Amino acid sequence: MRSVLGSILLVVALFGADVQVSTTTPFYKEPVLLTFTYSDPEPQKIVWVKFSPVKDPAIESHFLKKTVNSGSYTFSYLLFPLKEGEITMHYILKVKKSAVEVIQQDILGTGYEQTNPIEGKVYTIDVAPTIFHVKHVKPVDLYGDFHITLDVDKNKVESYEPLYVSVRLRGVGYVPQLEDPLQIPGVKILKDKPQKSVQFTPKGAEVDYIFRYAVVSDHNFTIPALRLKEFDFARYKDLTTPAYTITVIRPKNLVDKENNPLKIEPTFEKFQAVLLYVAVFLAGVLSGVILYLLWRRKEIEDILLARNHKELLALLVVRYPNCFAKEKEALEREENLQKIKKEIIKGLKQCKSSKH
Repeated sequence: MRSVLGSILLVVALFGADVQVSTTTPFYKEPVLLTFTYSDPEPQKIVWVKFSPVKDPAIESHFLKKTVNSGSYTFSYLLFPLKEGEITMHYILKVKKSAVEVIQQDILGTGYEQTNPIEGKVYTIDVAPTIFHVKHVKPVDLYGDFHITLDVDKNKVESYEPLYVSVRLRGVGYVPQLEDPLQIPGVKILKDKPQKSVQFTPKGAEVDYIFRYAVVSDHNFTIPALRLKEFDFARYKDLTTPAYTITVIRPKNLVDKENNPLKIEPTFEKFQAVLLYVAVFLAGVLSGVILYLLWRRKEIEDILLARNHKELLALLVVRYPNCFAKEKEALEREENLQKIKKEIIKGLKQCKSSKH
């Protein structure tokens, strides 16, 4: 009869269990490397070894790697203390053992390895806890060693021409809680989805954040300097970026309806428009469709004649500020221009009806 799996509490003296931490007096949110090594006097009987810190809201843990070498098992974790003062870190260590012949039979293969686990006993081994004394840190934006940059593609743009801005944060430390660093009053800001890369390493979380924006305005504006406070676990720092003054140039072919109204139409053009409306009234539905197509033709031509993604994006921002959100995002990502134009033309009628 198969034996029932059991869990037996053993003392650490019977085994080789060693806990090492990079420091027991870290600062608040300072990365701490935990290395645990387990060795057994009967390595040939080991089926598996499992080790982990006990979950605790006072300390954040991330598994890094596990290595096995000649019966020695090493586990690495990255810790972040989230509370100042004294923290006790407890651990869980479980070892499953079986008879040597059972393990050898499994290694040689019986055809049932995928369905029948190896019989054995699970031992719960007591590991002495680690006591941390976490040092105080004044509230800051960043914990670690970081660098921030803000770049613009130009310092002069035409009215409603998108200005492309990127903000990048890189460094090592505790994962920053940075969501939307760019704020400019009085302008239209289109945001791309942030690109956030976080990799946990023995030195801490390696972070690379990229925020991309398209800024549109009809007047001069200033991109303010970004200012973040940092503690690199040795001293406090201020991270800043330069401010940028952007000059907005009004192009000759852009009409300002308030300061530069449209010229009075010639009498013949007014008369021609009146005739068109009369023709619609007299001819009925068919003529109404024809007039609708004539009226739409200019809109469609402007869309089709846009030479690149920037021109088409500027057109949408000015004429259709509340429509074509998906198409605007696709233009920022510089996806297929012809496909985007087709989608915009299809949505013109729906955009028009949504305004009423």
